[in-house]
Parts: sequence; structure tokens; C-alpha cells
Amino acid sequence: MLSFGKKMQRRGRLLPALVVLLFLGLAVFLWMAGRELLLSAVPKVRLPGIHGTVRSLQQYRGRVLLVSFWATTCPGCVEELPEFHHLEQIYAGRPFQMVGISMQGDNPRAIASLARVYGLHYPLLMDVGGYAAHAFGDVNLTPTNFLVDAKGRIRYRQVGSLPLADWEKRINALLPVAGKH
Repeated sequence: MLSFGKKMQRRGRLLPALVVLLFLGLAVFLWMAGRELLLSAVPKVRLPGIHGTVRSLQQYRGRVLLVSFWATTCPGCVEELPEFHHLEQIYAGRPFQMVGISMQGDNPRAIASLARVYGLHYPLLMDVGGYAAHAFGDVNLTPTNFLVDAKGRIRYRQVGSLPLADWEKRINALLPVAGKH
């Protein structure tokens, strides 16, 4: 009977270790899946905005571009909105552009309401058919953000939130230094 108890103790310790390994494996998989997109060109997608204007991400070439895939029902996404509004203000007049892409099925009225509440002025586009999410490597977790350099190459993919100071460091590293061309 004592050996049965020891076997159960070992199994009890093995289960948490297996769970940790499973999560690590998933994290590595997501990281590797995102790496293949890095330094590739930003996908050529045209999406309608919440007010009907169709925009192409290609029109922002020459600027550092932060593309945020988000959803109004995603608490982490909504928590990022004040920080993105702050980035919009910090980099006003500089070659930087924010673009929000709402996930397929998001409600345009809810998007417009959040834009008003948080004072967002950057383009909020709707991925009605899920084409942009597919073009960016099958984005299915929100928030997922991409930082694109001025040459139109994806430099960073961030799944989940990132502190404002980290975004500033990444953006500043891609912006041209004042006085240098």
C-alpha cells in the first residue's frame, strides 16, 4: 500500500510539470509562427473604416506603422486604447501612424463608441471577411500588434499587451533621427 501512495505522489508532481511543458510548447510554437513574418512586407490589404472609407496599409509606406488587431470584446485590447491614444499624441507630426483593425464580426457601432470614449483619431478599419487576419499570419488572438518600418517591413509581432515605454523604445528605434536623411 505504501508503494501505491508513492506512485500517486510522483504522478501528482508529474501533472503540473506536464502542464508547464505544454504551455511552453505552445509559446514556442506561437513565437516560431510569428518569426516567419518578420521582415516580410506588410500585406497588401484594403479595408473599410468605421465610417466607410476604404484604406490600404500600403498608403502608409514611408512611416513607421503600428497595426493593432483588436476586438471590442477583448478586455486587454480595450485597456491598450488609452496607451495607443497617447502614442498617437506623442508622435503627432512625425512619420508614424497607428491603425486599428477590428476582428471579423466586431460591431461597427461598438468600435465607433470606443473611439469616441477614448478620443481615438487614428484609422479604425474592419476586417469584415477575416482577410487581413489571414494575410498577417492567421491572427486569432487579440490583441496582436505589428510594428512595420518605413520601408514596409514587419519588424515586430506582439501577441498580448506591451507597456507603453516598450512601444516607445521600439518606435523610436525605427524613426529617422532628426537632421539625418
